[in-house]
Amino acid sequence: MKHVVMIIANSPNPSYFRWFAELNHKEKACKLSFVFLHTEVPELASIVKAYGVESHTLYFNTYKSKPLQYIKMLFKLFFLFKKIKPDVVQTNLFDDTLPAILAAKLAGIPKRIITKQDTGFHVNYAPWVVKYDKFNNANATHLIACSEESKEFILKHENGDIKKITLIHHGVDEQFITSASDSQINEVKKRFDLEGKIVVGTVARYIPLKGYADLIDAAEKLVPKYPDMVFLGVGYGAQLDELKQIIQSKKLEKSFILTDLLDYELMPAVYRCLNIYVHAAKIEPFGFVIAEAMFNKVPIVTTQVGAARDVLKHKESAYLITYNSPQEIADGIEYILNNRSNKIEDKAYSLAVRNFSRETMWTNYKNLYLS
Repeated sequence: MKHVVMIIANSPNPSYFRWFAELNHKEKACKLSFVFLHTEVPELASIVKAYGVESHTLYFNTYKSKPLQYIKMLFKLFFLFKKIKPDVVQTNLFDDTLPAILAAKLAGIPKRIITKQDTGFHVNYAPWVVKYDKFNNANATHLIACSEESKEFILKHENGDIKKITLIHHGVDEQFITSASDSQINEVKKRFDLEGKIVVGTVARYIPLKGYADLIDAAEKLVPKYPDMVFLGVGYGAQLDELKQIIQSKKLEKSFILTDLLDYELMPAVYRCLNIYVHAAKIEPFGFVIAEAMFNKVPIVTTQVGAARDVLKHKESAYLITYNSPQEIADGIEYILNNRSNKIEDKAYSLAVRNFSRETMWTNYKNLYLS
């Protein structure tokens, strides 16, 4: 039985770690171990123990000198790999990939997999780090692209070897993301005064590449025509104050709400409060939120990024737009309001079940692990 080690840094509760532990426990497909690079042992380590998953936590503090942290982690992971002797090492984010894939190579681990969850981030925000992405890719034996867009970024910007790349979409836990109770829905409606409104929402960080400025411009076009329309942005990020100033300058304070970071347990209720979901981002390695809206049967207006580009079709399962086009956003919202009989949300839901279930994600990863 192959021994698979999944590693992640600075993320104490990745949902797919829990899913893989549960699903592998049922199938007994491989021996599964987790390694957390963190400042303390995460609660998840004790939860997955019931599924027979051994966890290791190695102290990692990104607020200290990162180069020194990486060097220390390289040696810690090397000796851990020599001790537990995995057949497969899989990493998920840059901070775990840089030391772990090199350590795995030095330790002679035959299969070294990187899930490229952050493709595009360094190209747009820290181009000097791209050379380390190239270094990681060279040390890996397999690269997982989360979407065709992700695959193109790897090939174009990171010198990725096409022979190493496997396309595997992320998964979503349908049972959780559609689990909103009436009390949670009422809580969200009351908190943001959404009762009786046409609610257009988006879930994304407050950064320029997510397209909030375009959505605000679209709101300016639509609110005079639809006085009962309200826009709800759910996220966090450095652009928040700037976006609030734009909203104020357009006198949209009562029609465009930006939240602080919400309790994740309330996210299913947020989707249930939406009449239309808009995603106006420039890039998206995958875009969990698009899949989450699909599972909740919320009609979608989106740029052709990540998961949306791979499975959604214009005016059939979503209204597809180009980036940086407030008029197209407004047109898409009006199209959905005026064509509800098309049931594009039902078609999108069927695509989500087929492509983005947690079971499908696990099956695709398992096949790669065992190949």
